Amino acid sequence: MSFVPPPQTSAAITIIRPLLILFMMLAHLFALDSDSLLLGESPLSVSNWLTVFLKSALAKSGVPLLSLISGYLAVHSLRNYGYFRLLGRKGARLVWPLIWANLLYIVLITYPGQAADPNFRADLSIYPFDAYGWLQATFAFYKLPANQPLFFLKDLFTCFLLLPLLLAVARIKYVNFAVMLWMAWKCIYLDSVFLIPVYPLWFMRFDIVFAFYTGIVLFLHSKDLLIENRTLNFALMALFLLVATLASAVYVRYPKAEYLTLFLWLDFTVKVVSVVGCIALMSVLQSGGGAIAAGLRRLSPYAYSMFLTHAVSFRLFHRAWTTLFGRPEFFGLSGVLYLLMIFVVATAAAIGLRVAWGRLVTRASSSA
Repeated sequence: MSFVPPPQTSAAITIIRPLLILFMMLAHLFALDSDSLLLGESPLSVSNWLTVFLKSALAKSGVPLLSLISGYLAVHSLRNYGYFRLLGRKGARLVWPLIWANLLYIVLITYPGQAADPNFRADLSIYPFDAYGWLQATFAFYKLPANQPLFFLKDLFTCFLLLPLLLAVARIKYVNFAVMLWMAWKCIYLDSVFLIPVYPLWFMRFDIVFAFYTGIVLFLHSKDLLIENRTLNFALMALFLLVATLASAVYVRYPKAEYLTLFLWLDFTVKVVSVVGCIALMSVLQSGGGAIAAGLRRLSPYAYSMFLTHAVSFRLFHRAWTTLFGRPEFFGLSGVLYLLMIFVVATAAAIGLRVAWGRLVTRASSSA
């Protein structure tokens, strides 16, 4: 009999999904400047460490597990729908949002931004209008898209394009684990080409296809993503926090350019440990998360909208805040209010957009 993910696993994924999105959103907080801390040798202060911990460690825990979950569920979906029907469903789920969410960002942010300052996203040719530049900015065509977090959608859809090949390799005993090692090496040393350097087989982040493939292997071995041992769950969560804490201290203390190999290995380690740590967290929330789990469950239907629109909300909120109040002091009252309000505004905007779109579709269906 074919393996089917247990109902409790699907319920746990529903709970953890919005939390992973919230982690990903940390990477795009404009008030926290982690890049300058990574480039130079900085004092190991609490503020420096916490900035890097949030933006360069905790924020990295979203994409790997979301990619692994996608690969884990992809095999079951392939059996249910077939390859081409599955691609059609994923095209509607991934490619269409990639288009409209990037165009929304271009119209509201990138086009007026470049009109005012040519150095704003100078890697993209948006203003004056350039069709090829808009193509790159919309489809992540060898460049980060205008709405930068959406590179994930392009890479994830490429994983679904490769699903039959990945599944065939994952079925071959011993070869499947050799391929995992090959993929891990490419993740560490930033080799983003899958076999041939042709779009879309060129990945923005190769750890996405690595995690996706790992999810396939776990499914084929009938492994449940939930961990029943509560003690082990807390140990794995503590391990992730410990690794992220130590890595963040290294990120702050040493300049990245001089210790690039160390940084690459640390990045990969943080991502791998984040997967087991977040699976442990998911297991704890599912088995007895109480009010937190209930809140995340209610937020889950809006998680995808939060991912698609948070870059727009963050950018507009940051502009409004700095215009009215100046740059927030991270460890002061203004910084706390800034962090709370920017997440509240982004979440409220995503929920409002999702509700409005749902009502519009319902009315259109009723009229038809």
